[in-house]
Amino acid sequence: MATEWSQLPQDLLDQITKKIPSTIDLVRFRSVCSTWRSSITYPIHTFPNKIPIRPSNFDSGLFHLSKRLILHVSSPSNQQNEGWIIKLEQDDSNLSHLLNPLSESKIQPLPETFPKHFDILNLRVFELCQEYVLRYADKWPLSFAGDVYREKVIFSPTPPWSNEMDYVIMTIHVSGKLALFRLKDNVWSIIDEMPNPYEDVIHFKGRFYAVDGTGRAVVVAPDLTISEVAGPVFGGDKKYLVEMDGELLLVDRYLKNGNDDLNFWNDNEIYVPNDDTYVMDTTLLFIVYRLDKWEKTWVELKNLGDRLLFLSDNCSFCAPASDLYGSKGNCIYFTDRYFQSFKVEETAFNRHSIGVFSLENGSIAPLASYAGYSQLFWPPPMWITATTS
Repeated sequence: MATEWSQLPQDLLDQITKKIPSTIDLVRFRSVCSTWRSSITYPIHTFPNKIPIRPSNFDSGLFHLSKRLILHVSSPSNQQNEGWIIKLEQDDSNLSHLLNPLSESKIQPLPETFPKHFDILNLRVFELCQEYVLRYADKWPLSFAGDVYREKVIFSPTPPWSNEMDYVIMTIHVSGKLALFRLKDNVWSIIDEMPNPYEDVIHFKGRFYAVDGTGRAVVVAPDLTISEVAGPVFGGDKKYLVEMDGELLLVDRYLKNGNDDLNFWNDNEIYVPNDDTYVMDTTLLFIVYRLDKWEKTWVELKNLGDRLLFLSDNCSFCAPASDLYGSKGNCIYFTDRYFQSFKVEETAFNRHSIGVFSLENGSIAPLASYAGYSQLFWPPPMWITATTS
C-alpha cells in the first residue's frame, strides 16, 4: 500500500525543505496540509538584525539588513497567462510596499481599486530574484550608508547542511574594494587587493564573485584570498554579473553623455533640459559574455535565445521570455536616467525610467515604446483586483 503523503517522516520533510531556497515556494510547501505546516519551521534562515557599520572600532553605528523579493505574479484562471513583475519590501511594521522592480523607487500612489491584501495561494507566484539592502538601524537616511558601502549587497545564509549558525555578507566599499562581514567573526573585513575598483558582485554556485571596471573577474575564497577567473574585456563603461542557466555572464554597458544630443523630439515628446536632467548618460549598447572557466576568459554571447536579462544596481537576473506574457527573448531590460527626460504624463510607475535593448538588431528604446513589454510592469493587470481583493 502506498504511503500517505501527509504522513511523510519528519527527517524526510527536513531534507526536502533544505532544498527549497525560495521563500514563496516554502510558503506553498507548508500550505499543502496542516501536518506539513506544523512540522516545517518557517522561515528557515534567521535574518540578521544589526550589523556593525565600519571596519574600525571608533564607530558604533549599526546596519539593518533588509530583503526584497522580485516576483512574477499571474492568475491560474487567466487563459492568456498575463503576468506582472513586482518588487516587495517589508518595513519594520511588517507592511509590504511595491517598488519599481529595477530601482529603489516606490510605486505610489496606487490605484484606488488596488487590493489591500495578496493571497499568494490563489496566484501563480514565481520568485525571480532576492535582493538585499543595508540600512542604518537608527533610522538615519539611506544616503548616509552610501558614504561607506555601495548599494548592492550579497547575502549567503548558513548552508543547509551546516549545524553552525553563520552567514556572510559581501558588498563593495566606497573605496572600490570588496568588503565582507562574517557572523562568527562579527567584523567587517576589507580586501586590499584591487588593481581597479570593483563594480559588481554575485553569489554564484556557492561562491562570491566580483568584477572590476575592466571586466577582470575574481572569486573570493573563505580565507579572503582572491583568485582571477577571467581577464579584462576593455571597452564598456559599466559591468554587471548575471547568472543564466547555470552559467556566469558579464554584461558590458556602453554609455555616452546625453548632453551631446539635445536636438531631438517627435510629435508627443520634447526634451527640455532642467535641473533634474542636466547630467545624463545615455546607453548606446550592451555586449554580453559568458565565462569560460577553463580558459579563464570571457567569450562573447551574441544570442540569448528565449532568455531576458534584467539589470539593476541591487539585483540582476534572468528569466525565460516564454514565461512572461507579451515579451520577446534576446532582450535586456535596464534602468536609464536618460529616458526620464522625456516629458510624459506622470503616473505611479514611470515606464520611461526603464529601457529595452535588443541583441537581435541592436535597437534601444524606453519601455513605454513597447506596449506588450510595458504591461509586465504597469499598470497592474485587470485580474489583480478580482483575484486578490
